[in-house]
Amino acid sequence: MKFTKFYSDEQKQQVDTINNHLEIDAIDITDIACGFEFSHVKKVLCGESPVNPAKILDVIWAHMFGQEPVENFLPKVDFQSCYNEEDKALVSQIVARMNNPELKDNGVTLSSIADSLSISKSSISQLLNGKYRATPTKHLHNIWGLIEPANTLTLGNKEERIHIRYGEVPFIETSLSKIIKISCDQAQDRRRFSVFSGQAGLGKTRAIEQYCKQNDKAILIYGSEETSSKQILEQLCIALGLPKTHSKSAAMDKIIYALRDSGRLIILDEADKCKPNALDPLRTISDRAYIGVTLIGNNQLIDKLQTQERYELIRSRVCFWPKPVGQLQVEDIQTLFMELTKGQVKLESTDDKWWNWLHKRTEGNARELVENLLPHVLKLTHQKKEKALSRLSVNGIFSTVLNKPAV
Repeated sequence: MKFTKFYSDEQKQQVDTINNHLEIDAIDITDIACGFEFSHVKKVLCGESPVNPAKILDVIWAHMFGQEPVENFLPKVDFQSCYNEEDKALVSQIVARMNNPELKDNGVTLSSIADSLSISKSSISQLLNGKYRATPTKHLHNIWGLIEPANTLTLGNKEERIHIRYGEVPFIETSLSKIIKISCDQAQDRRRFSVFSGQAGLGKTRAIEQYCKQNDKAILIYGSEETSSKQILEQLCIALGLPKTHSKSAAMDKIIYALRDSGRLIILDEADKCKPNALDPLRTISDRAYIGVTLIGNNQLIDKLQTQERYELIRSRVCFWPKPVGQLQVEDIQTLFMELTKGQVKLESTDDKWWNWLHKRTEGNARELVENLLPHVLKLTHQKKEKALSRLSVNGIFSTVLNKPAV
C-alpha cells in the first residue's frame, strides 16, 4: 500500500494491522467507523489521508485493540531463507490473530496449538519467530486452520446460490467418463467382456449412469457385499420385466431367451464387491445370448480377475481392459471446479500452478473436490464475496472442517 506523506511509520503499522483484522475477522469497515464519516475512514485506511490521520486512527485503534501498542501485533523477526513472502505474511496474520481476545478467552495458546498439531511448543515458537529451518508453509497453514475465525466457515447458510449435495450434482464429462464409454462400446460391439477399474471417488458410477441414459440398450445392475449369482439373476429379471422364479436355471433360460441377439449390454457396477459366484451367470448369458458385459469396480477387481483361478474363464473373455485409473487429470479437476461453481468463485490465481496444487490437494479425486470441498468453498465465497480463494483458504477448510492436514 502507498501512503501519503502525512503518515508516520507507527501510523502505517496501525493501518496495516487494522486492515488485517478487518479481513481475517470478516468485519465490515462501517462497523468500526466510530462516528466518523465513512468516506474519511476509508481514505485513512487506504493510506490516502490528505492530513495527519491521528484523530481517526487513534479512535479506531482504541475501539479495536484498547491500549495494546502496535508493536505487539507485528512480529519483529529475521526470517530464515526458507520462508517465502506468503509465509512471512501468514506469520504476521497468525501473530495478529493470536492477540485477539476471543482466542485468549477460549484458552487458545501456543501450547494448546502444539498439542492439537502434535508438535512441540518450541517448534511453534520457531515457526512464528522465523527461525524454523525447514519449509514452514504446511505447518503455518495448519496453525491458521486452527485459529481462523469461525465465521468464515459458518455452516448452514441458506442464502448460497449454488447448492451441492449428494444425488443432486449435475454430470460433468471427464477423461474418465470417456474411457468408460469406450469400454462399454467395445463390449457391446464385440459381444464380449470389458473391464474398467479405478480408485473410489473418481466418478465411475456417475459416468456409467450417464452412459445408460444415452444408450437404451444398456442394462445397469449394481453389486454389493451381499450380491451372489442369485441376486444378479433377480436384478436382470426385474430390469427385463420377466416374472420372478425360484429356480436359478429357469431364470437363466428366460434371461438368455429375452436377450439373445438383442445387441444389448449388461453393466455390473461395484463388481469387485460381489461374492465369488456372482460373475458366473454373466459369463453364461454373454456366451449363449451373444451380448456384451462390462464390469466396473475399484482396483480390487483387477486383483481378483488376474490372480484368482476361479475367474480365469472371465479373464479369457475380456476384449478391452484399460489400465486402472488412480486419479483424475488436472484438467478434469479444473473442469469440475469451474463448471460446478459457475464462475461465482473468485480465484487468487488461474495459472497452471494453482490447478496443479488443487489437483494435489484433492488427490485428483472427484468426490474429495465436489462433495467435500466445494460446498464449503461456496459458503465461504458467499460470505466474503470480494475475497479471492487462496491456498490458505482451501487449507483452512480442509483443516477445520474436514480434519485433514495442509498441503
